[in-house]
Amino acid sequence: MISNRLKSLAKYFDKDDKVIDIGCDHALLDIYLIEEGILKSMIVSDIHEKALKQGIDNIKLHKLDKKIETRLGNGLEVLKTSDDIDTMLISGMGTSTIVNIIENDYFKNIKKMVIQSNNDHEILRSEIVNKGFKITNEDILEDSNKTYINIVFEKGNSKYNKNEIKYGPFLIKNKMYLDYRIDYLNKILNKIPNNKILIRHSLKKEIRFLNKLKKNI
Repeated sequence: MISNRLKSLAKYFDKDDKVIDIGCDHALLDIYLIEEGILKSMIVSDIHEKALKQGIDNIKLHKLDKKIETRLGNGLEVLKTSDDIDTMLISGMGTSTIVNIIENDYFKNIKKMVIQSNNDHEILRSEIVNKGFKITNEDILEDSNKTYINIVFEKGNSKYNKNEIKYGPFLIKNKMYLDYRIDYLNKILNKIPNNKILIRHSLKKEIRFLNKLKKNI
């Protein structure tokens, strides 16, 4: 059974996307994408041999080994110049790992990225936008009492202000995200000692700003 966290990523793909899933783990999302007819075929990879083996077993169980090719290795390094991949799928990784992955010669062929990063979304947006991508979709969801953020980048240029990079050009207009962010900041604020005046002032200022945005939605 595929989780809502993984299933939430499926809607961002078109049938003609030529996808590599980096860090595919057990390949559950990949199997879903093929069985639902969302994608025709794809390459999946993982740096961990045990995880990839479980993915291979699952793919064979569903008789999809002719449509899902598996490769052991690190990020885009598993791709060859002859591969016709133009779309990257990454979920369950931190931003620093993702940024390292895209520092690869093959990245020049990538036109679309569907990312569910664990952290540092502001840094993620900044790094990928600076590489000539625009943000075409964002969403927030809860699954098993955890919050996840999806971001879709596509090749192209777009200008974003500081707040759009920090919060996301779509999420900054999303009430659920603003509530999540305000709650997160309030939890931090409650742990800051009263004598840390400047830090508390900065947090309160940001919370007021987000509450003002929420009122205008």
